[in-house]
This record gives sequence, C-alpha cells and structure tokens, in this order.
Amino acid sequence: MNTQDVPSAEKTTAERAYRLMREDIVSGVLVPGQKLKIEMLRNLYKIGAGPLREAMSRLAGDHLVEILGQRGFVVAAFSAQDAREIGDLRKLVEAEALALSIPQGDTAWEERVITTFHRLERVETGSEQGVEVLAEWERRNRNFHQALVAACPSVWLLRTRTSMFNHHERYRRLSRIRTVLTRDIHAEHRGLMEAALDRDIATCQLVIRNHIESTTQAVIQAIEAMETS
Repeated sequence: MNTQDVPSAEKTTAERAYRLMREDIVSGVLVPGQKLKIEMLRNLYKIGAGPLREAMSRLAGDHLVEILGQRGFVVAAFSAQDAREIGDLRKLVEAEALALSIPQGDTAWEERVITTFHRLERVETGSEQGVEVLAEWERRNRNFHQALVAACPSVWLLRTRTSMFNHHERYRRLSRIRTVLTRDIHAEHRGLMEAALDRDIATCQLVIRNHIESTTQAVIQAIEAMETS
C-alpha cells in the first residue's frame, strides 16, 4: 500500500474533531454566537489545537462557524433570513431531483425507498421522542430523502441538493424540537413515499414543498421567539 494513501494521525484526529463539533453545533450543545476558544475545546474533546483549528476552518466552509479575523471563531448565529433562503432553495432543488428520480426508479430504488421509510417510521412512531433521539432521527431522515432522489441522473443537481440538505440540518433539528408534539411529520413522510411509489410526480413535489415550508415556518417562529425572549 502506498504510504501516501494512509491518513496521518493528525488528519484522522481533525476528521474526528470535525464530526464531534459539527454534531454539537447542529444539536445546540454549542450555541449560536458562542466563542470557540481552543483551550475550552481541548478540554471538551481531548483533542489537540492543530486538529481543532483545521476542523473549525472546515466548519466555517459549512457556514456553521464564523471566523472573526485574528479574534478566533464563533458558532454561526441562527437567522430567520437564512432559514427562509435555505428553505426556499431546498424546495426548488428537492422538487426537481424528485421529478428526475421518480421516472428512472427501478425495483431496487423502490425497495430502498420502502426500507428507509420503515426504518424512519420506527423512530418517528417510537415511544422516545424529542432531543434524545434527534441524532438517530436525522440519520434515518437523511437516508429516506436520499433514497427518494437516488435515481436522479443529474450529478450536479444531486450535489447541489446535498449541499442544501446539509445546510438545512441545524434548522430541521430546531423545528423537530419545537413541533414534535404538534406536527405529524411521519404522515408527511408517508405521503412522500406513497406518491413516489405511485410515480405521481406532481403530488410528490407538492408534498415535499409543503413539508419543507412547514419546517421553515416552525424555524422562523422559533428564532423570532428566541429574539424577543
């Protein structure tokens, strides 16, 4: 094996730092506007300063961290305007990806859609709800939505769609916390699955637009409530 193919210990540690910090930012453990001091992060994650700085630079590229010139890093703020723009862009690319994926979907695609829906269903209808299962819910939610668009033949559309989906994650989690007892997200997901399997593109697009818009509205209300509290 070429030694250049073996990741260095620092690169591996930087990847771990990135994953840990990203999870804590999107879940709210690290709060918007919080100063990310190296010493605090070293104590929290037991990781050295170099990998932590590399991870924060990468998170800045994800727009989850802001660089304050020579003054370090802070967790990116929530913004109602960002929530609106990200939600609107996600509606556009998700609907288009579905329109291209559904006609191309074969039996394997159908099986993947059904399987990922049922795995998501177990979390959404389980006895445990709220913050405790958010990470697992997000993973299964991601897999289900990816399955729906998996047959889309446009590589660049899928890349754009993945980017918007990732940017939307922190807002989805906030929405999930605020609406878990008032919004039947599981019924929305079932509607998506059924329309996709029926090859009903128009209905599937309508459901996904309403699905994303409901999240956007919940997030904007939550942000406005936080700003006035």
